[in-house]
Amino acid sequence: MSAERAQPSKRRCVSTACVACRKRKSKCDGNLPSCAACSSVYHTPCVYDPNSDHRRKGVYKKDTDTLRTRNTTLQTLIQAILNYEEDDAFELVRQIRSCDDLEDVAASVISQEKGLMSTDKAKESASNENIAEIDQFESELSGKMSELLLDGSRKFIGGTSNLIFLPPGSELHEPAAVDVDNQPHAVSRWTEVTDDDSLISHLMTMYFTWHYPFFTTLSKNMFYRDYIRGVSSSYCSSLLVNAMLALGCHFSSWQGAFDDPQNLATAGNHFFKEAKRLILENDEHENAKLCTVQAFALMSVREAGCGREGKGWVYSGLSFRMAFDLGLNLDSANLGAHNLSDEEMDARRITFWGCYLIDKCWSNYLGRQPQLTSTNANVPKFDVLPQEEIELWSPYTDSGVGHEHTQPSRTRAVALQITKLCEISGDVLVFFYHPTELEKSQPKQSELKKLSDVHTRLEAWKNNLPKELVAKEGQLPQVLVMHMFYQLQIIHLYRPFLKYTKANTPLPSHVSPRKICTQAAATVSKLLRIYKRGYGLKQICNIAVYIAHTACTVHLLNLPDKNAQRDVIHGLKNLEEMAEGWLCARRTLRILDISANKWQVELPPEAISVFERTHNKWGSWGSWDQATSPSTSEDSINANILNPSTSPSRFSPSRFPFPHPHAEPIAMVDTPVGPQYGPISAVPISFPAMQGMHPPQSNRPEFAPPEPTYLRPQVAYHFTPLQGSVPAPSPPNPNKWYDGSGARISPQNATPTSVASPVSGYDGTENLVEESQDWWSRNANAYGIGMDSWSGNWDATPQNQPSLIQYQDGNLRSAAQPSGSGDGQPQAPGGISTVGQPLDPDNTTGYGDRWK
Repeated sequence: MSAERAQPSKRRCVSTACVACRKRKSKCDGNLPSCAACSSVYHTPCVYDPNSDHRRKGVYKKDTDTLRTRNTTLQTLIQAILNYEEDDAFELVRQIRSCDDLEDVAASVISQEKGLMSTDKAKESASNENIAEIDQFESELSGKMSELLLDGSRKFIGGTSNLIFLPPGSELHEPAAVDVDNQPHAVSRWTEVTDDDSLISHLMTMYFTWHYPFFTTLSKNMFYRDYIRGVSSSYCSSLLVNAMLALGCHFSSWQGAFDDPQNLATAGNHFFKEAKRLILENDEHENAKLCTVQAFALMSVREAGCGREGKGWVYSGLSFRMAFDLGLNLDSANLGAHNLSDEEMDARRITFWGCYLIDKCWSNYLGRQPQLTSTNANVPKFDVLPQEEIELWSPYTDSGVGHEHTQPSRTRAVALQITKLCEISGDVLVFFYHPTELEKSQPKQSELKKLSDVHTRLEAWKNNLPKELVAKEGQLPQVLVMHMFYQLQIIHLYRPFLKYTKANTPLPSHVSPRKICTQAAATVSKLLRIYKRGYGLKQICNIAVYIAHTACTVHLLNLPDKNAQRDVIHGLKNLEEMAEGWLCARRTLRILDISANKWQVELPPEAISVFERTHNKWGSWGSWDQATSPSTSEDSINANILNPSTSPSRFSPSRFPFPHPHAEPIAMVDTPVGPQYGPISAVPISFPAMQGMHPPQSNRPEFAPPEPTYLRPQVAYHFTPLQGSVPAPSPPNPNKWYDGSGARISPQNATPTSVASPVSGYDGTENLVEESQDWWSRNANAYGIGMDSWSGNWDATPQNQPSLIQYQDGNLRSAAQPSGSGDGQPQAPGGISTVGQPLDPDNTTGYGDRWK
């Protein structure tokens, strides 16, 4: 039993084997004086020599120390020879040649230097003041020339500028904040347009519900802190508030949202005129402030929504140049701005990236190169604040707060993803739409490599989205618009490749740019239907008009395909609904009508009906210059009543042999000489009659609902709260509103119904196409180049013929999947397809089973 329990002792692990065992590559037990292998097996001498094992780092430690000491000695001697006077240098050389050890000579040199330092110490202290003055001047000058400076006004002054020597209190320093907290009704003090606090609160809530979540250009926390207190500062000003109110008017049908309640085309004009007045009277364009950057950016977006691209482009330029003036494109931590608080740095960052988004929207919209590029910026992206993200968002309309789709707002999380997508969008514009790149022919392989890189980045962006941000029914509005913007980039990426024929295309034979563009446009249509079912298209950002226009153009080129017919009808109806709030959508319908005529596209009857109905409702545009920005003059005309278009079109009686449903034509205002439309729908000839037939706005509740508290952020996130700055908000309760006395009230259920009055006369289709080239395409036919070169009988049904595109190692590859086999094909959550994925054909219309 004891023998069984006896276990042989394990061989101990040794770190160094003897020389003989290392050569034999046998195990060594490390016994002294001789290991077991050498003494019992091989009968060889056993010698341990750890320093001979050059695989061990410790072997070189002694050599390293020796070399380091030798290097230090030589460096000391060489520096002494270089710095000594001529006679001393020769004496040192003689010592080196006659010495036994160089280290001794180096030690004497070091001791002599220390002696000289102690000897000259008194002399240096005697002339210290003069030397200090010279050193201070030189060091300051060299520092300014090699560093970046952010002075007290939060303006960026670079190293080559002499303005960095301006003393404090100069014109670069902004005035102190104006506190009007002692005045009653501080909220209404922000604008002179109205003193109705409930109207201002209503419009601000509209802005923060529908516009701010996508165009996130400011720190809501810092803005509300000063807005509620009535403090004019770098984060809140009358100019910024009026710009917000002008945008909020486009989502409301209250009478106070219109400059002229009888003319729906004047939504927000009165607040916009007030903003322009403040710019001129207060020289806001000369005083760079953070809130002024934000105000100009929002004004540019609003002008684009009203179809005034020229003025909007100027406002965006003012915003971007002022952002550079403040150094928003640079990391504040590296600019000597150590006195900036966390809140201030966060506000600067989110403002820059908000301008970055608006710049990319403008660049896509006008087909121009980006003004804000990543190469000119090193500012970090803004932080996602958990406490702000979990604040509840609910759809807010004229009828009050809805709670069907109440969910966490995730504003900054979405804005961060949009920012990343904008970085890819900027590269699409530079790689494929830069003027110099268009003038010279690019090698096909170079184009293919760029296409592969950008496509891979787009797919990676889509795949890396958090699961909370997938496109689905009831999703946040800004998330749905973000996915539309993604599909827009897909179209812009592959549209340049339509110029190739199947014989000269650099793409693989199975990849059709036309099919990819068609699939992306179909996805945009589906996303718009999801948005319409959830929120209605009256409450949507104006960037969606441009995206819908691009998608409808692809649908037009694919007619008479059945899916294209369905999507173009839905697209036109969607644009008609958007046109209630955004004038640019009215012009988009006219451009699509003219494009269909020019390309001789056979439209489905329902699409023709949309064109006819919208033209009768809003009339035609004249020259684009007639869509003027609201004037600051009280005598200016707010908006003109339109004549019917004088240009011949599909609405001519000769085009439709069937009788018009209205028997009697109505009396029309004077129109220019030229071809006229036939009888059209009866339109009231006076404003009172028009108002009586079609109320232009929803019935406003007797007691205006207060601003939902969920839209007002908590002040203290992870930042240090400013005590006493913001009253603590009460917990949101979307089911209850209260009047001033505390009694519960219920909003009236009123559906916004409106009819828009015409805008201006129309000079003809040629002027329309010519003026529209700047913001859509320099050549309307360029989009169709090469379209007929691809197979004309391809099946445009995305679910039957998925575009099987795969990228591996930066190269396009064909996926070996038979057409029509949907098994194993990945589907995006919510039925939203991506490039290379088939669309879900079920429940894609939103208009019943008409197309099934």
